[in-house]
Amino acid sequence: MENLLESMGAMVERHAHERRQATPIPGLTLYRADQPMHPAHTFYQPRIVVLLRGSKSVSAGEAPFLADASTFLLVTVDLPVATCIYLAPDGRSHLALTLDIDRRLLAETMQRVSPASVTASRPAGVVAAPMSSDLLEAFSRLLALLDHPADVAFIAPLILQEIYYRVFRSAVGGALTQLALSSSHLSQISRVTHWIRTHYNRPMSIDALADAASMSVTSFHRHFKAITLMTPVQYRTQIRLQEARRLMIVEGKPAGVVAASVGYDTQSQFTRDYKRLFGAPPATDAARVSGQDARA
Repeated sequence: MENLLESMGAMVERHAHERRQATPIPGLTLYRADQPMHPAHTFYQPRIVVLLRGSKSVSAGEAPFLADASTFLLVTVDLPVATCIYLAPDGRSHLALTLDIDRRLLAETMQRVSPASVTASRPAGVVAAPMSSDLLEAFSRLLALLDHPADVAFIAPLILQEIYYRVFRSAVGGALTQLALSSSHLSQISRVTHWIRTHYNRPMSIDALADAASMSVTSFHRHFKAITLMTPVQYRTQIRLQEARRLMIVEGKPAGVVAASVGYDTQSQFTRDYKRLFGAPPATDAARVSGQDARA
């Protein structure tokens, strides 16, 4: 697969003019980093993460997942994460791509896959699996469409179905199946994570969340922690703090205003939680990150 990885890396370098490069192919994003990044806090929606050069760690809750060109990551639920990006051992740029999962196309593909060919697995918000040559070749053909934009509308959905098929047949096929089934525990928890993400600044009732997931409170807690690797309160806290950081850095709002707008009752609790996640008080962290961006 080494030659294929090199050719795919060359395509990413040719098309990625920024660190994060959107493409004409729906859901496909390219990444190129010339410097390591430690860490970056972001939000993942269901997607497949493919590393072509260098490596990456993705931490959800307290659990880190490591990926390089020999593996891929499958994310099946909306998830706040911390990522660290590492360059190749020879110092060359980190190159990667992500593919957002089209649930409608995924469901159509699953209907054509024999259930007996899918490896059973517990629902999980993020899982790692070995990269196969068949799956990598499918991604290579998807990347190649960037040089043939007129073919994207017709050919891309066909390649996407093959990619989903290859993942269904992989060690994490069961997790992808959970994403496709509306009645699965993963889909039930996904409804709750979507609600928390949309209403993060509002009061939250665990009983109401469990009811929305059609689970008992005990079952809800167990499945939520197993899938997101966080409790509901920890999940909401990460969403609040990521939004607070964005408001300060991007919109220049002061910490006191931001704390209330994301749902905190006290400035002191906001400052404690913020420092625990980002390593510095709100104003100090915002100034530091803004300074780094200005120098980039």
